[in-house]
Amino acid sequence: MTVSFAFDWVDAAPSPDMAMGQTMAQLSIQVNGETVTSVRDHGSNARRDHIVVPLLSVAEWVVGNWCHIWYEIPDTTTTRQKPGFEQRHNLAFAGDGFLFPKLTMAPSVDGMEQLRWTPWQPQHARIEFVAAGQDCVACNQLQTELERIVEAVLERLRSFGHRQDTVVSDLLQDPWEAIKALDPDEREFCRAAALLGVDPFAVHQEEADEITTFWERTGPAIREDMLASLDETETTLPEAAMWLDDTGKMLEREDAGSGNEWEAIRHGLPTVQMAKPWGQGYMLAQSLRRALDCGDGRFDFASSGQPAVTCRETAMPSSRMEGLVAAGTPACAITKRREETAKRFLLARALGDYMGRSEAGLGILTSMDTARQGQSRSFAAELLAPAESLHTRLADRGAAEDVIRDLGQEFDVSTWVIEHQISNHGLVEPCPRR
Repeated sequence: MTVSFAFDWVDAAPSPDMAMGQTMAQLSIQVNGETVTSVRDHGSNARRDHIVVPLLSVAEWVVGNWCHIWYEIPDTTTTRQKPGFEQRHNLAFAGDGFLFPKLTMAPSVDGMEQLRWTPWQPQHARIEFVAAGQDCVACNQLQTELERIVEAVLERLRSFGHRQDTVVSDLLQDPWEAIKALDPDEREFCRAAALLGVDPFAVHQEEADEITTFWERTGPAIREDMLASLDETETTLPEAAMWLDDTGKMLEREDAGSGNEWEAIRHGLPTVQMAKPWGQGYMLAQSLRRALDCGDGRFDFASSGQPAVTCRETAMPSSRMEGLVAAGTPACAITKRREETAKRFLLARALGDYMGRSEAGLGILTSMDTARQGQSRSFAAELLAPAESLHTRLADRGAAEDVIRDLGQEFDVSTWVIEHQISNHGLVEPCPRR
């Protein structure tokens, strides 16, 4: 898995912005062999794999959004990204009057960076970006490429005598030196601020103190997922901390009155070692179904002889938060859901969060793309609609829309769960919706 930002400097016509002109380059971006910068020139009807742009714009955008690129987690299950997310992650916003591909860079799980690029036709422009795709690359490799761009731009500007240029220093050189000089505590603060969607280098002292206090007071097991799901347009950090304290205490009371039956079951399950979080979730769900002797049909949370999963519906401090799970049991507080299938899925996720924990403390359910959330979602899908059961039922029927609907009703899950199980396990090809 490789990513490459290949460039060659070009001589540009005189420009009012001397530094921009002096960093003009022919730029070609490739991700695992796919060319992101592929464009069609409508003037000549020719297609080429590079663009000619000032790399100073790229370098300033990279440095200005450095912490967000590596730490700010996207919401992949909804369309509710935090305000300004696109500007912080989409290279097209490097702009400055020049045209860049719509290439989004955002962290994924397992130290990978998710890259996604889409075609677009800039208004009143003679070129059109025609490439589309998505792939994952190692964070450290992308980081090496972006560092190389920044250092090359700085060296280029020095060669033209810009060492004392105030604009270049303020927007590029000084911030870049500050990033490279971060100590461990400062880097931890940058991570926390970026998770929240806040620029760690342009934060007011009061907000910086709130971020630090929240980070230090919140359990290490959930603080990153919690910050990633919070949105300052919906609630303040002190309000979120208060909600967490109050709801956590309520779940403690549920813990105290529910015994430790689930704990005994959890400790009795075989150890699951899978590289991917979703693989861990699938295997864990299969082990639990066998331990509970569930058969191959609908999972019943109220089955006789099986411990209950206590649940309370309550308002959440963020639209991306879906639940909080007790420390000692799967008892949970979940967001209000109209559909019974959605409630069942959240209950299954709470059970999966508890069963799959590697450290003590509260659990959290969100719509974000983190390892913990991916594991609980895959657990819930496999617990409620086992892939092997679906495979047996699909063998002679295919995956037409009415079949998927019938399976959803049989297993008491949404058609979305059935479709994802079919796709993720390669059971059959779903028929297109009419």
